[in-house]
Amino acid sequence: MKNAELSKKLNGAAIRKICGNCLRFEALTADSGKCRLKGKVVGSSDSCDKFTDDVKLLNSKDGWYVIVGSDSIGPYSYLQDIDAVEASQRLGVSIKDVFRAKMRAYREPSNPIELDDSFELSSMTVRPVFNGLSRKIHPAIGVIDDIAYVSVTLPCIVQRENGTAERELPFLITSNRQKILCNHEVLSKLRLQLEYRVVSFENRWSLESIKAFIASAAKVDPVQIYLIVKEAWKTYIEFDNDIIYDFLTLWSIGTYFFHLFNAYPYVYIGGLKRSGKTKVLTVASLICFNAVFSNNLSTSAIFRLIQSGRCTLLMDETEKLAHKDRASELRNLLLSGYKRGAKVYRTEKTGRDRLVPEAFEVYCPKMIANIQGIEDILEDRCITIIMKRGKNKAIINSEPSSHDVIWQEIRDSLYILYLTYWKEIKEEYDKFSDVCAVNDVSDVSTDIPGQISDREKELWKPIISLASFFDKYSSLRTQTTQTSQTTLTRAIIHFALQKINEKRVENITETGELILVQTLLEMVQNDGYYKIKDIKDVMAQKFDEEQKWLNTRWIGRALKRLGFTEKRRLGTGREYFFKKQEILDLAQRLGIQEESGATLTQEANNNEAARTCWICGRPIIEVFEEYTFEPSTGKPCHIKCLRKVTDSQRKIQQDHGMLKCQFCGRYFGARKDLELHISKMHHQNKLTEESDQEPEKTAD
Repeated sequence: MKNAELSKKLNGAAIRKICGNCLRFEALTADSGKCRLKGKVVGSSDSCDKFTDDVKLLNSKDGWYVIVGSDSIGPYSYLQDIDAVEASQRLGVSIKDVFRAKMRAYREPSNPIELDDSFELSSMTVRPVFNGLSRKIHPAIGVIDDIAYVSVTLPCIVQRENGTAERELPFLITSNRQKILCNHEVLSKLRLQLEYRVVSFENRWSLESIKAFIASAAKVDPVQIYLIVKEAWKTYIEFDNDIIYDFLTLWSIGTYFFHLFNAYPYVYIGGLKRSGKTKVLTVASLICFNAVFSNNLSTSAIFRLIQSGRCTLLMDETEKLAHKDRASELRNLLLSGYKRGAKVYRTEKTGRDRLVPEAFEVYCPKMIANIQGIEDILEDRCITIIMKRGKNKAIINSEPSSHDVIWQEIRDSLYILYLTYWKEIKEEYDKFSDVCAVNDVSDVSTDIPGQISDREKELWKPIISLASFFDKYSSLRTQTTQTSQTTLTRAIIHFALQKINEKRVENITETGELILVQTLLEMVQNDGYYKIKDIKDVMAQKFDEEQKWLNTRWIGRALKRLGFTEKRRLGTGREYFFKKQEILDLAQRLGIQEESGATLTQEANNNEAARTCWICGRPIIEVFEEYTFEPSTGKPCHIKCLRKVTDSQRKIQQDHGMLKCQFCGRYFGARKDLELHISKMHHQNKLTEESDQEPEKTAD
């Protein structure tokens, strides 16, 4: 069919004559024009079709046509029906030209070209396209069109005109048990393209297991694989708390699912020498998804492996970074890489030796181990585990071998677990509430206190969601039996609360601003002006030793950072105006508990017997809090509460018209608070006092 006949069939619309090479010609007269690419003068009737050697595809009501000059073949019902080899032979052009024409058609709208949408440059025509582009997929692992996939390398026999060869080629194994060659031509037919270049990892999923999965002969039991992974950790690593095995099991399994989550926590392993930190990393390298050690890798290689391989990064002895530049780049990677979508920009050299900024995706699971510790900012992104030297000789002397078949069996099962259950785990994650984690099957409903910061929720949400998923299958298996054992979800939540509280106590102990807010929370009982010197004196009592940095100037600057600006000068000193409600609001934002509120420690240790502090009335958790017995009364109390009841603080409280408890000497801002305190803490003392006064009234 001639091009002139085709133009009549294209939706009945008139098509302007265009040059087949440059898509436009420069009009000279009413009947002729000049091809801007070839420089030839052509008539309006032929539009230089007669000398063009380009291949183009046109979509008509009848279907797709392949056109070369004045020749064409078609119609084809669908674009993918066009065989590049057949078309090249019939039209006398190369296979590559037909293939490129198909790629252009995939990316371009099928309606006729509007010349006003294009931009003419000296050697090309540019036209923006707002629809029809191929979707990008990650070359390692991901989800597209509600189908999960992982990348593997399969041995293949490649036949060419000059012979046959054996090669290993990348394939995508999908959750609907298909295999897709990671080839540009194959992916283009599916309207897909790789987001990054494929990185060749050593195959961590065995060929036998891949074949069985595709043939629907391989299945996994979630509970069984969980127990196997946990047993692997218990075989080689010794912890004094069994819940740590559960946490590491969930974390290592989660490395296959982390891209489904908005964030994924780092794990920091600390401890003395020969406590087993490196062995923890070794076990993790045998279980986790695409695990790599950073020690023997250049910085550029680490960035590319994370971006293209979504690998699990294992960093040992991080305080021994020899190069300042390397340490700086790895620090940027660690600070940004716990959240999905995070990118780090690096300067890269192009082929022409030009330096250009390039963005790298750095989101991936990371496990860090060292002796010295990590900085506060990085620690906020980590879940910390401190190891002790083991006592079990069998565990101490056992060394994990990469040749042990158990590791391959674990990884095979985890790949299948991901492709089979990814959607259920994503649903558990999506329905996880910010204030409550609920597992309907196992009848678990554990509130996470609202005082937990958003980052803490963000870090623990994937781990708790995975625990909820495994609990669901575990409960289904044992739903007819009666058991009093704690569910995995509840145990992980209690472990999370314990870790969060440890971090919070450490922050309050080590961060001056938090101690200042805690001081204000104790001092400010009524709205009014308070002297900076008085604030400094009370705050100084919270330290065992004199703090040289703690002075009125530091207090003033810290109050400004905290948002308190209303002040006045009185004599030689300064006073700041505080509102009690503002102090309470600030304390809540910083995670500092009110004395009357329930603490995280209580929530995490609700089964532990606790003493009661006679000063504040709160339970004393002996594991986490320092306490003593007040000499005059012999009653237990928090050491920090006892420090409050000092002469200097009493003077400050008396200056503000506060009421004193006659039994313990504690001060209160309102009479109802004093009466409530006496009825709660000194009820027996009050009865004794009244009984002593009764005979006197009778005698009178």
